[in-house]
Amino acid sequence: MLPGPRTQFCFALILLSPALCAALDNPASRPPGERPSIGLLLPLNAPEFARTAEAVRLGCQAALGFSENRQSLQVVRTDAQPESILAEYEAAVQRGAGVIVGPLTRSGVTALSASGRVSVVTLALNVAESDAPLPPRLYTFGLSLEAEARMVARMAHARGLRDAAVVQASTLLARRLSRAFADEWFSLDGRISDVREFGQQADLVELRQRLSDSQAQFVFLAAEAGQARTVRPYLNNQIPVFATSQVNDGKNDPLINGDLNGIRFVDMPWLVQPDHAAVMVYPRLESLSADLQRFYALGIDSCRIASELLAGQQRINLDGVTGRISYRGGSALQREPIQAVFRDGVGVSLESAK
Repeated sequence: MLPGPRTQFCFALILLSPALCAALDNPASRPPGERPSIGLLLPLNAPEFARTAEAVRLGCQAALGFSENRQSLQVVRTDAQPESILAEYEAAVQRGAGVIVGPLTRSGVTALSASGRVSVVTLALNVAESDAPLPPRLYTFGLSLEAEARMVARMAHARGLRDAAVVQASTLLARRLSRAFADEWFSLDGRISDVREFGQQADLVELRQRLSDSQAQFVFLAAEAGQARTVRPYLNNQIPVFATSQVNDGKNDPLINGDLNGIRFVDMPWLVQPDHAAVMVYPRLESLSADLQRFYALGIDSCRIASELLAGQQRINLDGVTGRISYRGGSALQREPIQAVFRDGVGVSLESAK
């Protein structure tokens, strides 16, 4: 006898955790005979996050509009307060959500993780604020720049490079990226011969002189696009410069980005490879800024993942608009962005630049 829909659904979710079936196949959590839906839990009522959340919502709806399975969607509006997030989470489950996508904020993920209320498979779109293990059924998928920094380290190592210099902006995020890069680089037996930080008052001429004396084979640059434009002319132009997607703000202008030419970075196909097979499927909202385009793409891929789960797929392996997505165990889905480079002031995939 062929397994019924619920049994097939559980078989798919054993991939993530043996404990998931009981929660996802609980008929008390949805009306009799009704298919489970995707609950999209977003801070749409929080002014500081509303535009980002709306971009995710639009991306999710675009993904489901092109899905063969046409899964139903609950858009669950919250503010940014833990009480609102937890209450709406439970309400979505009671209305029949078989998978929850969200929360979107770090504080929201932290609150849900600590609450003891994760009752269905939940795909958080950020990471918790602590390193404590996540509870069963809670998984993460997002646009982690730290993960990109670690990928840059592996990319440089694969090119045969072994000695790095790190140049970082004087911001907390830049320091976090430098630490993530360094941790991965050291695990690969790489060396860091120089670390330099720059801010608004930095003596960039001195920075150039010190880097010219460095034995490094390449520079890892932890900086936003504007900061990178400022510091790039002072870096050693005889060695390659690598960065994360932080360096690409979508301003594809040869005059503005001339100093970024040649910088290699990692980014999502949605922004640097418009002829990518998955990218070409979905409508592009040109009114969105580059930052919001990233969250639109995140919405597409996160709801593609959720739809795959509800459709009974047994493995997660997607060629996504944010990168190659897979599940390798643990509590996080892996996203592998593609390699890109600035050519004529435009960030393009390395494949397209050849």
